[in-house]
Amino acid sequence: MSTSETLYTARLSSDWIERGRAQTIKCPVYRDGALAVPASGTVSVFNAAGAAVVDAQAVTVASSVAEYTLSAGSTTGESLGLGWRIEWTLALPDSVSHVFRVDAGLVRRRLYPVISDVDLKRRHSDLDDLRSSDASSYQDFLDEAWQDLIDRLSARGSLPFLIMEPGALRRCHLFHTLQLIFLDFSSSAGDGRYLDLAEQYRKEFEDAWGQLRFSYDYDHDGEADKDGQEKKSPHAVVWLGGSRWHR
Repeated sequence: MSTSETLYTARLSSDWIERGRAQTIKCPVYRDGALAVPASGTVSVFNAAGAAVVDAQAVTVASSVAEYTLSAGSTTGESLGLGWRIEWTLALPDSVSHVFRVDAGLVRRRLYPVISDVDLKRRHSDLDDLRSSDASSYQDFLDEAWQDLIDRLSARGSLPFLIMEPGALRRCHLFHTLQLIFLDFSSSAGDGRYLDLAEQYRKEFEDAWGQLRFSYDYDHDGEADKDGQEKKSPHAVVWLGGSRWHR
């Protein structure tokens, strides 16, 4: 890219593609705090061997974001594993085509969170009154805390899609979300109270993280391992490569 071209931000993180299921992938692109709307574009999806399972197919633009619906058949029969790649080629408002790449993996099932605003308000019943008038929920905080948790798990060798006990992550997700909420509140109000609450929940999050254990699919067969396997801790890095992964 020339130094004279616009430097856009693609809000992408590692993408988990579920094998044999139709699903929509997206590439939101920003500049100056607003979505940059593509005029057109294509997307390619490459498997771990570098072969294109989707080859330069046209994207659609919905709500200012480029997206593409993977068919179930495009991944059926492919080997599960990391090392996949998604490439978006988008014609953006600077009249230049930009290529955005993101690592991906083919998995049996994604890992989903188990808490919502309801759980937050069980801890603090006044959260609806404290929320800004332009927001209808705390979903942004829930999403950011979840991504933080997924990134931390991945960095320590626990592949999120192999965790078979999503409820085990509940306390970590809950406390980290409340930490982020009160840290945000502390920047504008509260006379120190919100900063104290943010610190309280930071400590509770770290305590919950230190105690975290979950059922795990060590042999990648889609079931929690029970035969003599202790619940996994995210604190010990385990190498999960090798041929056992490809099923």
